[in-house]
Amino acid sequence: MNRSRTLIAVLAAASLAPMVLLRAQEPNDITGRVIGKAIQRTPLAITRVAAAAGLDDVAAEMRQVLVDDLTYSGYFDIVDPSRFAGFTPPDPGAPDLAPWRQIGADSVLTAKLLSQAGGLALEGRLFDAASSEMVLGKRYAGERSVARRLGHRLANEVIAHFTGSPGIALSRIAFVSKHGDAKELYVMDYDGNAVQRITSSGTINLSPAWSPDGTHLAYLSYRRKFPSIFVWNLDDGSIMSLPTAGGDLNSAPDWSPDGNRIAYASSRDGNCEIYVMEGVHSLDGSARRERRLTADRAIDSSPSWSNTGREIAFTSDRSGTPQLYIMDADGGNVRRLTFDGHRNDSAAWSPVGGKIAYVSRLEGRFALMLLDLATQQSTAIVSGNFNCEDPRWSADGRHLTFASDRDGGYQIFTVDVDGQNLRRLTRGPASFTPDWSR
Repeated sequence: MNRSRTLIAVLAAASLAPMVLLRAQEPNDITGRVIGKAIQRTPLAITRVAAAAGLDDVAAEMRQVLVDDLTYSGYFDIVDPSRFAGFTPPDPGAPDLAPWRQIGADSVLTAKLLSQAGGLALEGRLFDAASSEMVLGKRYAGERSVARRLGHRLANEVIAHFTGSPGIALSRIAFVSKHGDAKELYVMDYDGNAVQRITSSGTINLSPAWSPDGTHLAYLSYRRKFPSIFVWNLDDGSIMSLPTAGGDLNSAPDWSPDGNRIAYASSRDGNCEIYVMEGVHSLDGSARRERRLTADRAIDSSPSWSNTGREIAFTSDRSGTPQLYIMDADGGNVRRLTFDGHRNDSAAWSPVGGKIAYVSRLEGRFALMLLDLATQQSTAIVSGNFNCEDPRWSADGRHLTFASDRDGGYQIFTVDVDGQNLRRLTRGPASFTPDWSR
């Protein structure tokens, strides 16, 4: 199973202009469905987005983006708009939130969409019902083509206000999809919208992996007739080849949290082992240094950095069947993580630590699993008469993306870590190996 992870200049990054307005190993047990901790959700009313002339359709879509983003975050219960039909949006100067308190809204979010030279402006305001005060005011501007991203940005601000951490609404998912006889890289918004083709090499491209800051994408390509790892710079569109040539396999790149190292698997020395390339961003290559971390007759593959950068999880069949192992970042202190399941693969370490997502063959099919490093218990999140492959985390550690053939051909899905809220993102040709930007 292949582990996964040009770029285009991200339109929103260039055109949005925010301004303040206003883990003795013991066999781990496989248990049932994850039961997450209950979250106190905030009842939030989102008013109709007011719009300048000719922008009603865009405004309606904008409100739906806000509703979808804030619902998906899991922090809010969106108040049914029929409960405040006829209400006047709060006045920023002298807000009266008494009517909103009466319908059970703890907060009210209003927005206005304006025309401006060359594009749009979005003004958003958040009101606290208990105090009748405006607690957040933001204004964003951008081209009309990035209107949805204006809404995503406002949703992130609302989430940050309540949680202290930014939301994931502006994050993107890179993946591979068939294009004729080739496999090309694509990028889409986290919700499956705005799909864009990234490569046009007419060959096989695999395993995209986002850098921690979202400015680079590492991936495997056969563009030079043999498998090599390339890094695409989003800022200037340049492509850099890492000096990993040799062997029949170079695969599964994964960035360290500091963004300056890439772990990958390679058969360049005869057997498939785990390597790390340091100094990835060295412009002239002088600071780049490759280190081999594993040395075993078994096949070692699919490295995944811990959120601290001090450890790496990987797959090895040194015990007889593929299982998950963990080692220090220098290759020392190797220990086995999984004991149950005939085949376990594709470790993905949570960006907030404590858990590793992976896949395990259960009754002939690969299920999406979650390993709690503290308790050493593994739980099936998504399983059935289908396969799940290549899980990757959202930046907040609350969601996973993965590929599955549950509907026939392989497509990209997302799911909450408790197994709820399963969503299919892609349609059309078979799609594989997703990776979620930070």
